[in-house]
Amino acid sequence: MLTVANLTKRYGGKRGFLALENISLEVAEGQVFGLVGYNGAGKTTLLKTIAGVCQPSAGRVLYDGQARNLRPGDLFIVADEPYFLSQASPRMMVRFYGGYYPHFSDAVFERLLDAFGLDGDARIEGFSKGMQRQCGLALGLASGARILLLDESFDGLDLGKRKLLKHMVRVYAKARCASVIVTSHNLLEIEDVADELGMIDGCHLVFCGALADVQQTHPGQNLEEIFLSHGRHERVDVEAIFA
Repeated sequence: MLTVANLTKRYGGKRGFLALENISLEVAEGQVFGLVGYNGAGKTTLLKTIAGVCQPSAGRVLYDGQARNLRPGDLFIVADEPYFLSQASPRMMVRFYGGYYPHFSDAVFERLLDAFGLDGDARIEGFSKGMQRQCGLALGLASGARILLLDESFDGLDLGKRKLLKHMVRVYAKARCASVIVTSHNLLEIEDVADELGMIDGCHLVFCGALADVQQTHPGQNLEEIFLSHGRHERVDVEAIFA
């Protein structure tokens, strides 16, 4: 169980920039949590704070009910722009991550390479943005981590790969009893992958609940319509712009 309790993150001291305020959520084992929000809403900051890359200004991140450091290999974060060693190939990155993740599976990684259609011996620097993202995802899904954080992981993928990834994420969560968080600014990407849904707007979590409950409470509305009804957004007179 991953628990975020009253988490606040401010950059630059008490008068600095407030990125997150009083965020609370839970992600059970085997569950996929979809975190949505506008660009700059604080999704990446929240993932980095959960991962320990950033320290919270207030609040706590709990693992199995305890405020403790994760053991090596417990958490894997696939960043919006994945980092790879200079001139590395996918299989070279396996050797790199294999030293940190004791449950890393070379066999799973090879099957993921085949599923994504990636050359395991080619230089990642020569991959397209979408292929680099797929390589990062393959490393994360082969890691065996109990907590998997995916930041805007559907961006840059074609329709077929997005559908494939959603299925992989759901199966990974169940098979590894993992707590998975997937962020996106595109609500339609989250609708058919997440069990629970959180909406960040203005550094606050404006909604958090089971996706089934959301759909029951707002019958006939898609997630974009629901988000707009809960969040803060500007109305623009488009006709006036081109008048």
